[in-house]
Amino acid sequence: MSGINKVLFLAFPNVGEQDLLAPWELFRALAYDLGRSGEQLEVTLGSLEGGTVTTHMGAQIHTEKVNPEDRYDLLYIPGGIGGGAASHDPQILDLIRAHHAEGRWVAANCAGVGVVFRSGILQGTRFQAAAVLGRRLKELGADVAEPRRAWSLLPDAKIFTAGGAATVHPSTIALITHLYGENRARTLASTWDTLPLHGETLFNPEGPLTNDDDTFVKGLQNAMEKVFLPDN
Repeated sequence: MSGINKVLFLAFPNVGEQDLLAPWELFRALAYDLGRSGEQLEVTLGSLEGGTVTTHMGAQIHTEKVNPEDRYDLLYIPGGIGGGAASHDPQILDLIRAHHAEGRWVAANCAGVGVVFRSGILQGTRFQAAAVLGRRLKELGADVAEPRRAWSLLPDAKIFTAGGAATVHPSTIALITHLYGENRARTLASTWDTLPLHGETLFNPEGPLTNDDDTFVKGLQNAMEKVFLPDN
């Protein structure tokens, strides 16, 4: 095992369904696989409020209550429209800072990357972002990677960032590769049809280059960037 025995996927109101549930489901599948060989992985779908959380598209999911003092080996912050409000939530930001300060892993995708940015732990770190947030983050002083890749894993900093919803499934395989080894990740990727589609790039610390349409991206940013990452 990698020393990653407890993982929290943090839900919040208007969280993105794919952003949250796709990586959670893959980690749950990994936990099942590890359990068959006598290893334990605790995967929590939680929120600071506990109980029912309504997602970005209106689905209602049950979450376990997370206390601000709770600690996990990996804290995963997903995206969704609710990332805007989450980026102003002092409890969420403090939870991210505490995990990072204690040398624990912090991962995020889509608008969750904006939440992690607002926590301050990405200062001085080059990271990946969803297209909708790239311009906004740069204006706020972030070192957003160019050209843009689907994901980036920074083992020394224990930070993982990924783009929008379509990157979530393959990027989770890349994260599992680093944390639990290629054999585990390859089995999972083959079982879930990820490997036949994405190939060997799944096992790299950096994802493939994106092929953004600049005109479309600019329109998306004009319409949505301050929804996903509003002003302070």
